[in-house]
Amino acid sequence: MFGDKFYKKLQKLMPWQQTVYALALSERMYPNYCLYVESTGRGDAKLFRQALDTMWQYLTERGMHVDLSAILEKIESSMPEPQKEECYGAWPALDACVALATAYNSVVFRLGDEAYDVCQTSLGSVIGFIEMQQGKELTDEELYAESLIEEEMAFQVELLTAVSQPRDASVILKIKELATQNGVSNLGISLE
Repeated sequence: MFGDKFYKKLQKLMPWQQTVYALALSERMYPNYCLYVESTGRGDAKLFRQALDTMWQYLTERGMHVDLSAILEKIESSMPEPQKEECYGAWPALDACVALATAYNSVVFRLGDEAYDVCQTSLGSVIGFIEMQQGKELTDEELYAESLIEEEMAFQVELLTAVSQPRDASVILKIKELATQNGVSNLGISLE
């Protein structure tokens, strides 16, 4: 939906930028996971929050040592299984977990496609939510007319600009602040 130029810029991001991009989108999807936990009693919002905070800290504090693989395993074990659930919220919660796991994988394995993958996950989450609300599959033209799609695309463009700055702890912390979106997720879900 963004176009080749945007995706090429994503793929050219340096490893730390890939991680920050993926982590910022995970942060933005955090309220989706919290709502799932709150409404079903499954999952672990505290673990998710700690995993987010640990990675932000890892990216901004020099010399921090943490077992990222162990945290990644915990994230993966707390992922919802939407096929076994009755509530739609399991899907956006899974997307949030996949995004966070991808941010961790970007440090542990460094594949180089993490920003692109999480870009697609977040956008797909928004598309799925809109189509679920409308009860039908929408064309690209219909999707572009949706405010949530417009907001998602604008956010990701702004995020790409932010992560394209030189690496500095203060820049990364500003990106974290941007990603929190005052507690409102990519689906318009608020923690308050």
